[in-house]
Amino acid sequence: MADLSEFVHELGQHILEGMYNGLYSVCNKLWTTMFDGLNNNITRSSQTLMQTPETWSSNAYGTVKNIAETAFVPLAACFIACILAWELVHLLQESNQMGGQIFEKLIILLFTCVICVFLCSKSFEIVMWFFRLGAEVTGNMAGTTAGTFGDGLTLDQFLPQPENGEYELSMVFELLGDLILLGIGNLVILAIGVIIYVRVAMWFLEFLIYASAASIPNATWMNREWSQVGMNYTRKMLAVAFEGPFMLLLFAIYGGVVSGIGTGDFKQAFIMIIGCGFGLAMMMFKVGNITASIFNAH
Repeated sequence: MADLSEFVHELGQHILEGMYNGLYSVCNKLWTTMFDGLNNNITRSSQTLMQTPETWSSNAYGTVKNIAETAFVPLAACFIACILAWELVHLLQESNQMGGQIFEKLIILLFTCVICVFLCSKSFEIVMWFFRLGAEVTGNMAGTTAGTFGDGLTLDQFLPQPENGEYELSMVFELLGDLILLGIGNLVILAIGVIIYVRVAMWFLEFLIYASAASIPNATWMNREWSQVGMNYTRKMLAVAFEGPFMLLLFAIYGGVVSGIGTGDFKQAFIMIIGCGFGLAMMMFKVGNITASIFNAH
């Protein structure tokens, strides 16, 4: 009976060992795939953030530039003409009080009009210089989001190991649960990658849409009251241009969080990786509010 009991025990151990090793192999593959997907998403998005609108999509850039020059610049000219007429009317009304200063005021008004016309004609290029300011900061941050998230983290640091070479059925079921979590984690990382891609694309599209109408706010600089439109637009474009560096900063912070995960409980580490990943994806949509607050854009 002792020999039979030992045989049954060894047979059970071989079966459990095969099941455990098979599940562990799948878990290890999912673990590696999860971090590979995370690194690929972050690296691809980081490289995209370092592009300009022209390199991101030359066709979209060319279309927006053409619309800005053919549709919005003439409209801005109408705004300038209306504001100039308004200012001339006010100038004539004040001529009795101004006395000999009317000529000086007229020269200043005409000089301001010339500057506004020039700004409107070059408004699209000026806005692109705003983007280049943000791109300069983004370029200085290059390398801070290298795709090495999870570097040094192995599955052996988290999953249970058999004690004294003895396998238990509970260990197999626990590993099966971890396998399900890793499968869900890969789907979540895929979803986070899609969200990041969409947010980065929305950033470029938002900038191009604002840039297309740049000539209209620049046409308001002639009037003291209406010039607030141009000032608010300038702040807004600076805020949008600097969203890229702040998104790159989010990647760097997330990389620091992941790199700081030590050995310990698998579920705790998994929740931190996925939870912070969701936080990263959600914060990508808060970057616009952050930069708008910094530049007082509203």
